[in-house]
Amino acid sequence: MASHRSAQIKEIADRLGLSVGTVSIVLNGRGDKMRISKKTQERVRNVAREMDYQPNIYARRLRNAGVEGTSRVIAVFWNSGYADEIMGSFFRALQQMADEACQHVEFYVHMFEFGHLCECEQLMTPVRCSGIIICGISDADAEYLNSRQFDIPVVCAFRREEHYHCVYVDDYAIGANTADMFALRGHKTAGFIGSRQSGPNSVLRKKGFLDKCRELGIELQDAWIKEDAKRDFYSGFRLMERLLEAGNRPTAVFVNVPDQALGATVACEKHRIRFQEEIELVSIGSGKIFELFSPSISLVCTPVELVAENTLRLLLDAIEGGSTEPVHCVLDAKYTAGDTCGLIS
Repeated sequence: MASHRSAQIKEIADRLGLSVGTVSIVLNGRGDKMRISKKTQERVRNVAREMDYQPNIYARRLRNAGVEGTSRVIAVFWNSGYADEIMGSFFRALQQMADEACQHVEFYVHMFEFGHLCECEQLMTPVRCSGIIICGISDADAEYLNSRQFDIPVVCAFRREEHYHCVYVDDYAIGANTADMFALRGHKTAGFIGSRQSGPNSVLRKKGFLDKCRELGIELQDAWIKEDAKRDFYSGFRLMERLLEAGNRPTAVFVNVPDQALGATVACEKHRIRFQEEIELVSIGSGKIFELFSPSISLVCTPVELVAENTLRLLLDAIEGGSTEPVHCVLDAKYTAGDTCGLIS
């Protein structure tokens, strides 16, 4: 098999008037790193497709997809700063969905930083995998995606992208619906806790919450909108302490970062705040820890498992030759009442 691949590489090189080394570099996804022009890389890939070049075990599995004992290889690109508490649930749901559908799927994970998805381009080729899932992209990452055309199906999870298959929740609606819920529970004042380093999903939730509060006539003082550079327990604790020490305080608070909700709740406990009497608190989140925490934290839950299941279903359908037009699947978030905020009456 190795000698057959070598012969194919030489034939591609001869047809294009390139060196065998150049063709090999491109087909192994290292063209950008070795500063081979985009035009040359595209020429190599086009001829390789015409010749049905099968360079490695991943490509052979793709060719034999559906045959017992072979696997599709799916690359998952995950933002390293994106909601750690949902990552485990997402991958468990991916694997469970693949098992239940009797699909032979292998997942490999590559972490990237906000704005640096472009650095992963050499991994996003048919040489490496048969499909791609991308989770937690920034606006800069989205700009990069929209400037590219990939030779394999791509699905974006947790964000809507017009030109790609995607599965997401309406984050603006999450914020707006939280404000609606506070109004229905009789609140006239509200605060907000979040992070200045949040991604686009968090920005949309904040905008939805603030817009709806203003529309409903819920008072939002500047002193009640607290943000920090951090996204952790301690920043949530500090921000809630500052809000509580400001004198007059709101009767409802929306926390836009899950880890900050734990710190904010501890700060309220320290100040002997009586939840549902003096202050009601709602956070975005999805982990079991929020239900087990004492007091339990009321949550707007992103349906992580459903996002994962629909993402994989959409990707497998695309790999099998399904719709080439982008499919957008929007899912509803769910409110779970805890000790920090009651049910809607």
